[in-house]
Amino acid sequence: MARKFQTRTRVLAFLLSSLAPALAKDKAPELLGEVSLKADPDEKAIPQIQAAFGKYSIETPETYEGNYRTFEHLAVEKDKEMKAAFVFRIHRDEDGDRDKIWPKGMERQRNEIKGYQSSSKTMKALRGEVSRYHWYLKIDESFAITKNFCHFFQLKPVGGKSAADPILTLSGSIFHGKPQLEIRWFSKEGKQRLFIADWKDSKGKWLECECITKTGDKGFLWFSVTSSDKEVRFGREIPGLVTWRPDYSFVRPKWGIYRSLVDKEDIPNEKDEVRMADFTIQKLS
Repeated sequence: MARKFQTRTRVLAFLLSSLAPALAKDKAPELLGEVSLKADPDEKAIPQIQAAFGKYSIETPETYEGNYRTFEHLAVEKDKEMKAAFVFRIHRDEDGDRDKIWPKGMERQRNEIKGYQSSSKTMKALRGEVSRYHWYLKIDESFAITKNFCHFFQLKPVGGKSAADPILTLSGSIFHGKPQLEIRWFSKEGKQRLFIADWKDSKGKWLECECITKTGDKGFLWFSVTSSDKEVRFGREIPGLVTWRPDYSFVRPKWGIYRSLVDKEDIPNEKDEVRMADFTIQKLS
């Protein structure tokens, strides 16, 4: 574990030195703030998340009218590998996107947790800041994806004309006939995506995920995903990325399930779920 930490520290130092020339390559990044969330199997999920992310950080179906409100969509369960994990569940036919009614051809549903206006400063990235997000994700073996979006992680701006568009997502979709786990982002050329792994290799196992960003009109992204069996190994640096616009208030993370229902007939399960564990959000020098 010590070697793994030292390796990650060197990686961070190298990445940050490319962002800020004043930072020496042999100097470890300075931690300016940290928020952590680790599932406690003896406590309910929502109070734990609210304690870490804030009172209004929850966007579960039972919070809004028109959904399956008597069901616990966000729970904590014991896990052999992680000790305990948060379980995000969603019903294909009974849950929507909060209390919003989408027009035909744009239907979608959501079960997410997030940073927001009243979250701590560490949860809200401002222009020029470097943030690190680290967590574990396990996608259920039977979880099916479609040609349309299914996001498990989003970096989204608050404020501005383009606030509806995420800066970055970790997603599953069928692209050119191939089911895959991918990252997506927006550039001047439009929506971009990078293949991470075949969908079949991404399910039923814990995936360690890490995202490092610098917010700016010439920002920076580092994203990595590694499976517990090492079958999935992905790490990519994307420099020069637009991660901030003048009308943004801040950029915040979101985790859970946010997916399109346009191809609902291609989703076989009445109920789908993913597990997540050991969230860490950091601001770095």
